[in-house]
This record gives sequence, structure tokens and C-alpha cells, in this order.
Amino acid sequence: MNNNMRIWSAVEKTDPEMTKSYTGMGGFKGTAIKPTYLMRKATEMFGPCGEGWGWTVVDERYDEGAPLQAPTKEWPEAPLILAKLHTLRIELWYVGTDGKKCTVTHYGHTPFVLLQGGKIVTDWEAAKKSLTDAISKCLQPLGFAADIHMGMWDDRDYVAERKEESALEHAENKEAEAARQQQERLDWLKAALDTMANAQTLHEVTKLHAAYVRSASRRQEEKFVKRLAMAFEERKAQLEQKEAA
Repeated sequence: MNNNMRIWSAVEKTDPEMTKSYTGMGGFKGTAIKPTYLMRKATEMFGPCGEGWGWTVVDERYDEGAPLQAPTKEWPEAPLILAKLHTLRIELWYVGTDGKKCTVTHYGHTPFVLLQGGKIVTDWEAAKKSLTDAISKCLQPLGFAADIHMGMWDDRDYVAERKEESALEHAENKEAEAARQQQERLDWLKAALDTMANAQTLHEVTKLHAAYVRSASRRQEEKFVKRLAMAFEERKAQLEQKEAA
């Protein structure tokens, strides 16, 4: 393994049980990571917090934003109030393999005064949320949960693979879980072959073949790839013969 990737390779995969779906501003949908899980991963990698890794607050501030107004029936001429954003900059440090102290600097942001549900509200936990955000942002360039940040969790096949790996890691009977997963993959192959055999056009079978091979290749299932290739050529020949008739 490339020594430059030693940290990244150790922390890039995310435990599915430590994630949750969320909807952000503008309807954006994504996958959120539980912050304490990232801290646990950092502890596994570097040692106890405060000993092998930690952070120092460099500065913090409150920035004013756009004007907000929340008129009501009783108070139709409610005054304009400026939105406020809490910003925190921290320097995260960790002890490298040579005992040298390494650092990463990043920001955390949280709305402090905002318009929510038609009312102007103040989030008194903004500072805490900004710190959590800043810690997560500092760990990101080191590779923590890189599979999520790189968009790999948008791929259903990748998520399914991670769930299988996690189930095997947490299983009490690993042999039984491994056997169950193997049978599940064999069932997947049979279904894939049946679907390709019933494809009605060259475009359809080509598209199916590419998707199935991509999934099998990611899992390094070379026998599956070869079997899929055989099925593809068989159905392709049948469809070409049908078109020529």
C-alpha cells in the first residue's frame, strides 16, 4: 500500500449503521454521518482524544446576513432582523507515525438567528453544532468517510456491498453469514442471467450486461463476469439472428 494513503485507506469506508438520510436546503438529499462515529474512528486511528488527537479553537465569530421578517396577524409590521451565522475555525491535530504533531485547519458553520417555520428563531446550540461540523470537516481531507464524500453512497450496488461487509463484521456466526451472503450472490447471478435471457433488444441486453459486469467486477467475482459474458454473447447472437430473419 502507498504510504501516503495509509490513513485514507484505513478510514475511507463508512459503517452503514452509522449513517442516516437527510434532506437539506433546496430539497437536496444526502447521507449524514453520526459525528461520534467519526470521533471513534479517529480514536481507533490515532489514540484517545487529547492524547493521540484533538483540536484547538483558533477563532469564532457571528456574521450578519440577509434581513428577516416574520409578521403575524397580531404584529403585521414586525421589524426586520438580520440573520446571523456562527462560524468557528479550529486546528485539528494528531500524532503521526513518527511521533510528529500534524495539523489540519477547517471551519464549522451553523445558523444562529434564522427564519424557521415562519418564525425568527435563535439556535442556542449553534456553537456546539459548529464545533461538530468543524471536526468533521477537518477529518474529511484525511479520508474519514471518503466513500460518502466521493458520492459512492449514491450507488446502490456499493451501499449493498458495504451493508454485507458490515453484517459479516458484526455477525456472531461469521461462517453462517458468509454462506448466506454467498447464496444471495448466486441468486443474484441467476436473476441477472434470466433477465438478460429475456431482453428484447440489443440495446437492452447491452445495457444490462454492462450494469451486471460493473457490479460483479467491483466484488472481484471473475467467474461471474465470465458467465455474464457468455450469456450476453448468447442472447446477442439470438437477437441478431432474429433481426436478420
